[in-house]
Amino acid sequence: MREPENGKREYEQIEIPDELKETVDRAVQSVDKRRSAARYRQRRLVTAAKNIGIAAAAVLVCMTVGVNTNEVLAKELGELPVIGSLVRVLTITSWHEEDGDHNITVNVPEITVEETGGTTEGSDAQQNSGIPENGAAAENGGTEASPESGNAAGGENMSDADIEEAVNAQIQQIVDEHVAQAKEKFAEYKEAFFATGGTEEEWGGRTMDINVDYEVKYQEGSILSLVLSTSEAWVSAQELRYYYNIDVAQNRELSLKDLLGDDYVNIANESIRRQMKERAAADENLVYWGVTENEGLIDGFVSVDDETDFYINAQGNPVVCFGEYEVAPGFMGIQEFEIAK
Repeated sequence: MREPENGKREYEQIEIPDELKETVDRAVQSVDKRRSAARYRQRRLVTAAKNIGIAAAAVLVCMTVGVNTNEVLAKELGELPVIGSLVRVLTITSWHEEDGDHNITVNVPEITVEETGGTTEGSDAQQNSGIPENGAAAENGGTEASPESGNAAGGENMSDADIEEAVNAQIQQIVDEHVAQAKEKFAEYKEAFFATGGTEEEWGGRTMDINVDYEVKYQEGSILSLVLSTSEAWVSAQELRYYYNIDVAQNRELSLKDLLGDDYVNIANESIRRQMKERAAADENLVYWGVTENEGLIDGFVSVDDETDFYINAQGNPVVCFGEYEVAPGFMGIQEFEIAK
């Protein structure tokens, strides 16, 4: 999330009592820990989705219905045609809450499994998308899923309810933890502000914006690429993303190697470095650690690997993503690099 142009100036003008320095420093230092933990939870969630046996099933992504759901709108959306043969998306009214300290807006994706009776139609759409199927992955230079992953829980006869509960519970956990942690951090800052002599006038009715949203980046046949975003904003802004690239017909998580082939590391690295240099040349304010700026203690961009975050765009290309402060200063926000196949 890119900060407003005047965000840095407004931040520097905020007066913070000396006694708050330790509290603020602890909050800043905890960002990296939360970011690492969030990425870990995201990968655990995707792994769970891969391992609970959703082969030959469709994924229906919809919003959790809030108290202000428009029933007429929901009915109309429910009658929309299926996009592709296995995946469709419904967007239903989100919920919003204001309590004086926080402005909270939440849109939660919910996974619902629908039996299709086969994957023939989905395979046709998948072939048209340019993303290799499980059996064709090795021939195209990609990764062939192992029998273990392809048949995970295949013999467990898990019900739709079991699958939905396992995945949705973990998605909801991410949302709940984000909202709870943001509230806790704001409460600690507010308490410290007044404990060190701050006044209501100086506080000025500050509030924290807490947001959760999602976006379906790609859906074709059995392939779904979805990004869940969580953010908070008060004196500064922070965004965390969770990436899901799933082939529900093959019951596996897609990787960069699936899309780019065996030489995916070199292909992606070369493209990312080139794009970084081009962006820095076009705007002198942009800096990419490890590529356009080699001084300092931050390694910045070194190489992609099998854990690198990405989503699939409308063209079927992987878009590699780096969180705030991973490869560039925080004011540059999350950085994305499309890798052409």
